[in-house]
Amino acid sequence: MPTPPPRPRRAGQKPDALGRAEFAAAFLRRNRRYRADHDSMVHRIADGAASKDAASAALARRWGLSFRLYPG
Repeated sequence: MPTPPPRPRRAGQKPDALGRAEFAAAFLRRNRRYRADHDSMVHRIADGAASKDAASAALARRWGLSFRLYPG
């Protein structure tokens, strides 16, 4: 799963404080069901059983994910 680029810290913010996106990404990386679902998606794409766009969209729907485009 792509993770968002690190955001600059605000004054007074603790160095180990996570924003919502970073917290969500860390949670999903540790979630066995998500990792299994993600691995299944990767295999379906590699086998040609699903297109990358369709499989990614289905995974995002199942897990309630949304991705913002970052400039640059």
